[in-house]
Amino acid sequence: MSAPEGGDRTAFDPAALLERARQLGATQAEVFEVETVSTPVVFENNKLKSALTAETTGVAIRLIRGDRLGFATSSRPADKTVVDMAVRSAGLGPEADYDFAARAPVRADFLIHDPAVVEWPQEKMLEAGEGLVEALRGVDDGVMATVLVDRDTQYVRVTNSLGQRVWAEATSAACTGVVEMTKADNMILVWHFTGSRRLDLDFTAVADRIAWLYGHARRNVSMPSGAYPVVFAPSAASHLVSPLSSCLDGKAVAKRESPWKDKIGEAVFSEAFTLYDDPTLPWGLRSTPFDDEGVPTIRRAVIDRGVIRGFLLDLRSGKTLGQASTGNGYRSTLQAMPAPRAASLVLEPGSTPLAELVAGIKEGLYVADLMGAWAGNPYTGQVSGNIQTGFRIESGEITGRVKDCMLSVNVFEAFRDHLLALSLETSATMGGQILPHILLDRVGVSAKG
Repeated sequence: MSAPEGGDRTAFDPAALLERARQLGATQAEVFEVETVSTPVVFENNKLKSALTAETTGVAIRLIRGDRLGFATSSRPADKTVVDMAVRSAGLGPEADYDFAARAPVRADFLIHDPAVVEWPQEKMLEAGEGLVEALRGVDDGVMATVLVDRDTQYVRVTNSLGQRVWAEATSAACTGVVEMTKADNMILVWHFTGSRRLDLDFTAVADRIAWLYGHARRNVSMPSGAYPVVFAPSAASHLVSPLSSCLDGKAVAKRESPWKDKIGEAVFSEAFTLYDDPTLPWGLRSTPFDDEGVPTIRRAVIDRGVIRGFLLDLRSGKTLGQASTGNGYRSTLQAMPAPRAASLVLEPGSTPLAELVAGIKEGLYVADLMGAWAGNPYTGQVSGNIQTGFRIESGEITGRVKDCMLSVNVFEAFRDHLLALSLETSATMGGQILPHILLDRVGVSAKG
């Protein structure tokens, strides 16, 4: 993917942009290009709402001039004034105390592009969406189904004045199904997501998962306040992992905000807890051979058997900490400069099937989803939120849905002292994480009234 062949795709000329930056006095410059073609097919309230194809393209320029960092973006094809804008912004920009990515090869064998996704006819997408809507309508009379079936192709190229020139083209296919039911005594909303960089979507599994959730949500049961063992499904477990990502953020470490800033090599969690950042996953939704600064990516354990092994570093935070970038410089949008973040966090699963985790609980909860759990300071490890979809477990069986309940857990303490098990099964989240079900003991649950 670092080879020149096939690397010229966008409406921009990186060589001309780099030369323009040099002429205007920049000592270093970087051109980041992205082109995306997206085809979302949307069904809402059991009916087709839209089926469109959208194409976007853009370029972002970073440059160093007079020891200051300049930055500008443009979505206008062949726009050359974007360099001039970046030069002007350097006058008020932050100090540039690092270099852009050095020339380095990237692997060309990443499994991130599936021609079948590109060639997936919109008619087939419509058929798949219609079939899922019909399956979801079958879970109960009067339910409203929302379905999103999406295919995307994204081309990214990073070129800089230090000789780095890398490019990649990736595909993705995804499906989200939602079922809603409003009754006088109950309002139910359950959903499931699946996605991959190849065309291997299992629409039946989406329907089955939603039917399972809906079936247990039809009956409401009470839940006394207290501390319980709780099984967190991957969609809910992603909220538990989020504070860890923040604490591993190289920028937070460099600014001395992370509580783990001086804990490399220290055990902070149970030995059962191993967390990887893995941008090399075959067909992973966030897999990529290089980050948005052009640095090659690798699979690495950030927490290994409970011990902190490393942080997520971009070029700037790496330089501040006296280390090399770990290939974790990513942009949240084209208009944002790269910052440290994970590509795809993978929590190593356990050996116990989910059914056995539930069967072993005398009194507890199964939490499929949380709402409002990302409020507060992530560096404290405290996660609190409303249980959007959760079920009471009694004597090893799910007995019904709990309503008007909140939970609160300090994940630093929970993953250290109260991690009972991790399921054998894993699932991809919307954020590209690969997580098992997580069983924690002594989770605080507060019930209204």
